Amino acid sequence: MILRTVDISCFRNIKEAHLAFSSQLTLLVGKNAQGKTNALDAIHIALQGKSFRNGPDSDWFSLSDPDPISIIAKVLSDSNRIITVEHHVMSNPPRRSHRGQKIPVIVFSPQDLSLSQGSPSDRRKFMDSTLSLINPRYDKALKQFHQALLQRNHALKDPRLAHTADSFTPAMITNGHYLWTMRRQLLDSLLPIADQMHSRISRGERIAGKLRYGGSDIPVQTEKEYEDLLRKRRADEAMRMMTLVGPHRDELLLTVNGVPISLYGSQGQHRLISLSLKLGTYQLIQNEFGYRPIMLLDDVLSELDPERRRHLLQMISEPGQQTIITDTEARNYDQLTPIIYHVDQGQFVEVGST
Repeated sequence: MILRTVDISCFRNIKEAHLAFSSQLTLLVGKNAQGKTNALDAIHIALQGKSFRNGPDSDWFSLSDPDPISIIAKVLSDSNRIITVEHHVMSNPPRRSHRGQKIPVIVFSPQDLSLSQGSPSDRRKFMDSTLSLINPRYDKALKQFHQALLQRNHALKDPRLAHTADSFTPAMITNGHYLWTMRRQLLDSLLPIADQMHSRISRGERIAGKLRYGGSDIPVQTEKEYEDLLRKRRADEAMRMMTLVGPHRDELLLTVNGVPISLYGSQGQHRLISLSLKLGTYQLIQNEFGYRPIMLLDDVLSELDPERRRHLLQMISEPGQQTIITDTEARNYDQLTPIIYHVDQGQFVEVGST
């Protein structure tokens, strides 16, 4: 899959932009807060139907001119067929639509480099976003689980609705058990790959991890076990007015050489383990689909030391790998000849190649 072009209209500070991409490397260069990351996010929205940044859809609109947002991307498939994917958002009334298949894409951002250091919700989001890339059914089950969870919690909080809480439990159990199964399978596949990469770039340190099931001391293997756990905690849930068992409370526990990274990891170790998980995700998707996902690097090269940067650039240099990078300067990319856009206040001007 090769991203050919993207047309962006009225997205954050980008009024209008047409970008054509190199089949290997494209640089978006400019000062901070000029629109580089907004362009990467628009690409991600077009290819995946959602933002890689936190925040509501309302943040996508320009404060001065909330016109409808349009993002249209053209992708060359492996069979030399042009695929068009579109994402449209309106502010009044709020409405969004996505047309076209989802295209695998990996994002590296400064926030990703603290993945192992952040909250448990950050690591749940990492598992969810990775599984959504390789399993369309997972994304649907995740939405259905959270919808049932939201309704169940609402009922638990309102004494007038408390008697309805259990009506949402079956949907939560069915989808929640599926999420647990898929997360467990993901970690079984991903962690050995990430461990190999981490050992290579950290001079022999080994990483491992396990899923701690939300509200359970042991793995939940069946829907019946999940149902039994909920039944045992029902009185506690009524008192605390929230659902206490489920994947929404999971934690991914990570260790380096057997030591919990969350307690004893240095800043450098956190960055390395997070980079290894991202590189492992890249390799896992390549194994799953048989081709390399498009890579979006959002100002992360400056955050890495020379050796880690070299390892990442080796991946960029591989034949068939398409990468789009934001940076504050046009660096030397090891004999590559990228297309370069200068970005200034939401305007994109192609300035040639290095």
